[in-house]
Amino acid sequence: MDQAKFAVLDVETTSGDPTSGRVMEVAILALDGNAVRLRWDTLVDPRRPVPHFIRKLTGINDAMVKAAPFFVDVVRTIQTLTEGRIIVAHNARFDMTALEHEFARTGLIFDRPTLCTERLTRQLVPHLDHYNLGSICRYFGISFTSAHRAMNDAEATASLFGKLLAEHGEERILATVSSWPRAIRA
Repeated sequence: MDQAKFAVLDVETTSGDPTSGRVMEVAILALDGNAVRLRWDTLVDPRRPVPHFIRKLTGINDAMVKAAPFFVDVVRTIQTLTEGRIIVAHNARFDMTALEHEFARTGLIFDRPTLCTERLTRQLVPHLDHYNLGSICRYFGISFTSAHRAMNDAEATASLFGKLLAEHGEERILATVSSWPRAIRA
């Protein structure tokens, strides 16, 4: 059996509301099975000031994104790196919603099969008190520092995903893949 192909991704946005926040950082780890094939990340100019709360949460400030590309400049890279891959994200609903809105602003559609490590962990390890990425990483003994930076979060998610694959098998994990429920158009 060929190994499944995944794209572990994480985005940081200017708001806790993924429908109105703008992407200001994105990271993707392309995996063939559990092996990292490619790593890519970039800051993105959100075309608006980074709010104080978000600056404190992520450490990303206006000066950092000033020279960064706009989303429209990286959209094709995101499409290419995720093509033919299952998107893996922790709280995939947030990341996918943010991306689908950014794609729609460029006139494109982002529609990929998804697997959410938060939902998956809730199913497979139902006794935990908290299911945020930091708590789950502590439970599994995964090193995780600098939360709320896209590549750090993607790497932690990939490590968690690897543990879940090893403990529960690819067949069980792939049974939780779902189609992203909507693709919005500009």
